[in-house]
Amino acid sequence: MPIPIVYVLGTGILLGTVIGFKSLIPYLYFGDLAEYEWEKSALPHIINYLFWPILVPLIYWTFERYRMVKIAPLSDKVKTVLMSLLVPFIHETATTAIYFFFLNAAGMYEFNEKSFSYVKAAFPSVYIGRIVEFWIIYGLFAAFDFYKKYKDKQAELVRIEAQLNRTKLAVLKMQLQPHFLFNALNSISSLMDIDVKKAQTVTAKLGDLLRGILEQDNRVFIALEEELHYVKTYLDIEKIRFEDRLNIVYDIDENTLNHQLPILLIQPLVENAIKYGVAPISKNVEIKVRARTLNGLLKVTVQDNGKGQELTTSDMLKKGVGLRNIKERLDQFYPNDYQLHIETKLTEGFRIEISLPTKFHLNEND
Repeated sequence: MPIPIVYVLGTGILLGTVIGFKSLIPYLYFGDLAEYEWEKSALPHIINYLFWPILVPLIYWTFERYRMVKIAPLSDKVKTVLMSLLVPFIHETATTAIYFFFLNAAGMYEFNEKSFSYVKAAFPSVYIGRIVEFWIIYGLFAAFDFYKKYKDKQAELVRIEAQLNRTKLAVLKMQLQPHFLFNALNSISSLMDIDVKKAQTVTAKLGDLLRGILEQDNRVFIALEEELHYVKTYLDIEKIRFEDRLNIVYDIDENTLNHQLPILLIQPLVENAIKYGVAPISKNVEIKVRARTLNGLLKVTVQDNGKGQELTTSDMLKKGVGLRNIKERLDQFYPNDYQLHIETKLTEGFRIEISLPTKFHLNEND
């Protein structure tokens, strides 16, 4: 049973006491306490509610075996109705016998043929009351069952939603890694015609970088310090390619190094700076990676003074796989709790800033 029998028994005692002695109130109110006969007014109710706990398991068995639901077969519904007539009959017959046995044993009332005629006359009325009580108990079991199924369904929905989120994040990660690899291989391809040794050095560094990223396959969040390691390795690769044309500046507050953030969050930002700020022009370009905390937020900025573009933030998100991927992951992890700001102008480069809560957290369903 969904309710421990001790609670059922306690409820029966409570109801029997409260409802049984409720009849005492008018006598107290009018000062006729001497006229009150507890054995006639209170005792029947006490016996009634004390006896129900004995039959409650039978009602629960009926509920489990024969459901009164729309899809249940007609035979089950008929059996439930029959049980709703049988159980109250057993209850009323047994409690009546107990009641008069107690009175007779205590010398309070002699049960005879005349008394039996009174019992027969009153039986239909009290029997209907027991039927109502049967359906109340049956209804309570139905309510408990509905609540349990509701909670189970909620838990299942949460589990499914979490699984969908994990699947979506995995897809986003799989989307990002080939995109990054494609760009890196393009860099190696460009070097092959210029300097084979440098191309070999870049290939070795790329292998180390990919190995490190793949080893983090099951991790969703990493410390900023670890993320910067991937960023620096990637920029080292690009620095070999662009030589003196590329200058890297790191402005990292040491207090930010242990803060958690989604893996491969900054790397696509510097990749974006290389692709749109450095590669299209021949002048020297500086890429600055900055991290600091301010007002409970971790602020990460990647800025370059390269070519830039005349594009809005929404245009950039539509155009770039890396930036769109970042936004979708941030929507998963920090719904309505982050900021992604992109500034770009022709000849003035790019400035991309992400603000995240400093306290590590995942969406509850993840």
